[in-house]
Amino acid sequence: MGKLPWMNNDLLEVCMSQSNQNTESNAQQALETLDEKALLDDSSYFPIRELSLKTGVNSVTLRAWERRYGLLKPKRTSKGHRLYDQGDVLRVEGILRWIQQGVAVSKVRALLDQGDSPENITLSNEWLEWQVALVSASRAFQDDKIEQMYQQIFSQYPADIAVRDWLLPSFETLGKGAALTFCESIILPCLVSRVASLKAQQKPSKGKSSPTVLITGLSSQRILWCYMAATMMLDKGIACRVVSNAIHTNEWVDLLVGTQAQSMLAFCDNELASKASDVIEQMAEWGKPVAAIGAGFWLSAHESNVTSVGGVRVYSEALEGVTEFMTTIIVK
Repeated sequence: MGKLPWMNNDLLEVCMSQSNQNTESNAQQALETLDEKALLDDSSYFPIRELSLKTGVNSVTLRAWERRYGLLKPKRTSKGHRLYDQGDVLRVEGILRWIQQGVAVSKVRALLDQGDSPENITLSNEWLEWQVALVSASRAFQDDKIEQMYQQIFSQYPADIAVRDWLLPSFETLGKGAALTFCESIILPCLVSRVASLKAQQKPSKGKSSPTVLITGLSSQRILWCYMAATMMLDKGIACRVVSNAIHTNEWVDLLVGTQAQSMLAFCDNELASKASDVIEQMAEWGKPVAAIGAGFWLSAHESNVTSVGGVRVYSEALEGVTEFMTTIIVK
């Protein structure tokens, strides 16, 4: 019984210590809450989705640049949410300039930190290595390897650069034949899946719907290009819908109305070349921006001097047409 008061004092000290710790913990949590609220209320900071809209770089790619290469260092709230500022916008724009020059993303950080300019560096041959690897895997009919390369490249680079510097040169090297057919059969479902994923990520503002581009062609022609174009547009925050299996051009106007699309990108292959003038005149009557892409179609339109009529523009090369068309679409 004589030790009981001592034990009570000891127990009291423990309770007081725990109370102090709880008080300190509550104070720290309150401070973190205040700091987070201050960050969120500060208009100079914004989430990753807004950084994506400001730069045209998908949020998945932005996270990959941060995790794998340390190219971005966002602030973090107590809940782990990333916050960025105008300096990060400039940083991403600098990264894009280097990548557009053909520099591997793995080498960009050192170049940015050193303040180098493109004329002072030797460009990477990484894209050539990726092309050789894709061609080799296609000729060996290695679907797993093709999928692995696709996932790696499209997670690290904006879609337009991946298409321009990897897919298109590789397709050209493969030429025609079974290897190209096999390669496209693997890449197409990857692109379809990516389009679905990017569309799911888009969250239009309340009460507003993003202007939509209808991407189409005839009888499934150029279906791969339809999805490459869709991937490139969605990566830039441009809403789009792919309907690649129209049977006649007469269906296009019904599709425009039904999908409520504000513009259209159509792959017009050789079968429309003989009636290019009539098709272009029909498109001009819609009163919407239209890009018509196809070498034979363009040649016929060029000979008739109708490559630009109203809101309709005709392009020979697919990449040029898609890229230029994207610059005319401004999504607020």
